[in-house]
Amino acid sequence: MLNPNAITEFLKQHHISTDAKFLLGVSGGADSMSLLLLFHSLKLSIEVMHCNFQLRGAESDGDQAFVEQYCNTRQIPFHTKRFDTAKYASDNTLSIEMAARELRYDWFTELKQLLKADYIVIAHNADDVAETVLINFCRGTGIKGLSGIKAVNGNILRPLLPYSKAEIVEYLRSKNISYRTDSSNCTDEYTRNLVRHKIIPIFKELNPSFLHTVQENCAILFETETIFLDAIAKWQYEIIEQHGDELCINIHKVCQLPAPLTFLHETFSPYGFNKTQTENIFQSASSTAGKKFYSDNYCLVKDRDCWRLYRKYSVDDTLFTINKEGEYIVDGKIFTLKTFPKPSNFIVPKTPETASFDADKLQFPLTIRHWKKSDAFQPFGMKGRKKKLSDFFTDLKFTAKQKDEALVMLSNGNIIWIIGLRTDERFKVDDATQTVSQIET
Repeated sequence: MLNPNAITEFLKQHHISTDAKFLLGVSGGADSMSLLLLFHSLKLSIEVMHCNFQLRGAESDGDQAFVEQYCNTRQIPFHTKRFDTAKYASDNTLSIEMAARELRYDWFTELKQLLKADYIVIAHNADDVAETVLINFCRGTGIKGLSGIKAVNGNILRPLLPYSKAEIVEYLRSKNISYRTDSSNCTDEYTRNLVRHKIIPIFKELNPSFLHTVQENCAILFETETIFLDAIAKWQYEIIEQHGDELCINIHKVCQLPAPLTFLHETFSPYGFNKTQTENIFQSASSTAGKKFYSDNYCLVKDRDCWRLYRKYSVDDTLFTINKEGEYIVDGKIFTLKTFPKPSNFIVPKTPETASFDADKLQFPLTIRHWKKSDAFQPFGMKGRKKKLSDFFTDLKFTAKQKDEALVMLSNGNIIWIIGLRTDERFKVDDATQTVSQIET
């Protein structure tokens, strides 16, 4: 039975102090109004947050006014924000539901920091859990998507999860508290409404205790997920080596696992690789080395006996422009340019971190960028012979990651320095040089 003791027990069960400051997300609907009533009746430190998504015209404004009046009457601090949800959804190629969710949680998190609150409290209930599980199952999901909604997720609390919508409405009726009804919940235009109106009633016919059964299954699956993730973590410890900021995944060891595809999916999905990419990566296990796979921010390369995973680097034409002497920071590296008359006893430094040029052969500004496959230069010491950078890196036995990180410096479109490796013969300091431009990194 839903009553204030339910909140007290929830806080006690999860070791949450009653002296904490709680921010309640209140839409004006039955769920959130019962949440507000319960927390307020316990005299806890609360403030209310209300999102006006401006999707239902005057009805949305009415929801805001309703919640605001309720709070003002009871001297509960009230915060609201209006969102252009439709525009946000369009700009970010999201459904209205996902757009509203992103806007809501981003603002809630921002407000929590601003108000120095301890927790955000959301009014999800048992019906929401069942709907979420069915939607995830229909769309395709792993074990995580079937374990329901977490009662405590970091600083987000959901104390009403054990209670059905019917129980919540009955509680409000017993307290003679009114609430708003969202007209958009009556249409089957949204996926969640379709599940709510068409699918869940069928399950309830088959099993009148369907919501309770879902919760029991979610509890089991949550523990199963914990065991599953623990096993994945142990395999990752045995199979993955970290070399600097690069991960090396042993192919042979992966293929010996009882569920290699599942292991790879759990390993690569946090880096933005989808299920199809993971399947293709696994199929590359027996292919020749060199095949690459990309997510938005990462690159994975099939090597002879491992997959190498590292963050991608930008291939923008120009990362930085150097116009004059001074110190510059480019792509995490510090460059110092100085120009001076060549001393009679000048010896060109042989350290790879220093490059010396005949200043009169250079044209400013100098530019720095990542190398391209079409790039070529005349390596210092090769007497004017041209060499492709791809061949130059192959001779050095560079890994794919080392190639992707390589930077070049140019003057008037010509490469003068493979930074940290080799300068170009055409710009070298020779007997005729009068002024030296020297760059250190």
